[in-house]
Amino acid sequence: MSTTIHYTDPVEGFQGWLVYDGHTADLAAGGFRVQPGVTEELVASLASRMTLKQRVLGLGVDGAKAGIDYDPAAPGKPAAVRRFLAFLREELSERFSMGCDMGTRWHELEELAALEDIPSIKYVVKKAQNLTDEDFFGRLRALDDRVGALTLGQRRAGHALAHAALAAARKQGREPAALTCSLQGFGNMGRAAAYSLLEHGVRITAVADAHACVVDPRGLDIARMLDTDQNRAVDSIAPGALRLPRETLLDLPADVLILAAGENAITGEQARVLPCPVVVVGSNHGLSAAAEQTLADHGVLVVPDFIGGIGGSASIDALFGPESAPSPGQVLDSVAAMMDDLLDDLLSRARNLGTTPRQAAMDFAAVAVDKRGRRPYGTGPYSQSGLRRAIRTGRATTAPAATTAPAASAVSVASVPGDGR
Repeated sequence: MSTTIHYTDPVEGFQGWLVYDGHTADLAAGGFRVQPGVTEELVASLASRMTLKQRVLGLGVDGAKAGIDYDPAAPGKPAAVRRFLAFLREELSERFSMGCDMGTRWHELEELAALEDIPSIKYVVKKAQNLTDEDFFGRLRALDDRVGALTLGQRRAGHALAHAALAAARKQGREPAALTCSLQGFGNMGRAAAYSLLEHGVRITAVADAHACVVDPRGLDIARMLDTDQNRAVDSIAPGALRLPRETLLDLPADVLILAAGENAITGEQARVLPCPVVVVGSNHGLSAAAEQTLADHGVLVVPDFIGGIGGSASIDALFGPESAPSPGQVLDSVAAMMDDLLDDLLSRARNLGTTPRQAAMDFAAVAVDKRGRRPYGTGPYSQSGLRRAIRTGRATTAPAATTAPAASAVSVASVPGDGR
């Protein structure tokens, strides 16, 4: 059962909504979207996606989503968002843990909330986890710490998407060093996924954004592209790479195709002839149900959007779940371990039952346990994956990894905005 709180702006008259999906937990989490044409139905659909993500991870959190029908490029956006945050003041203090989404940025929302004397758009996590202000804000500041060339906040969603792709490919007998990957989308999530894949030696042979598709069968110079503003990344390709129409991406063979931008990225006709055995979806509604079924019917392994895009939820669990504050590197280790374990469970269940990964994930999510009165983070079945990984790698006893650049690249990407979902 969902609950909708409706907003009509007193100054400009636009509409907004906060939708809670489910009532089995004291805390509900989800992003805030600012986009022209946003409707109550869309916000409710996105809230239900958030519920699936929380349920699959076994967290004591319900899904939620907020949105306003507003142009994020309009000069009145800061004031409009501030009024909406003021309207949600009580929800932000009692139940709603807000993140960013299309049309919003983490620091933008935090700064506007502060102007309304709201300590943080995630302040309800402090009470739910029984943290002190010092501990809560210390963990929150870790999102701005660098792990290599990107901050934890910038990396966390794309890092999970990359590890979903790695785990799915491994189930198909393909190890990272021999893996080829095509990537649709080079925004925040796509860039972070590319960075994590680069760390593992994956050869990314094609990247498409809204402008073009760049291709190099030998492997694109991803480090060079990451060191360029994301709006010009496809213009920074190395000699020998090709620039083609963006639609070309779906005609190119690769071991894995990652969808990290937009909705309904593959048509039914394209699905019937897609030359990729694995598709991993990171963007909400990245595949229509019909296209996903067509891919499955043609033997393509599809990791659905609420699994590939689960990194925001998984990383908040990794950040706030442990008794002691983890380092940024340990948070990413935890997210990687969660994805490895989750994909292993889901794909094993799908294979054993002869069903799709989506259905296996829906089976997991259907186990809705009433978790009211319990700590929402740190108690799920995958919450301990990161701790085990940290112990194995030794990162549990080392200094925070934020000051150490990864061996894969020494690029600096200060221009990339944070992903605060």
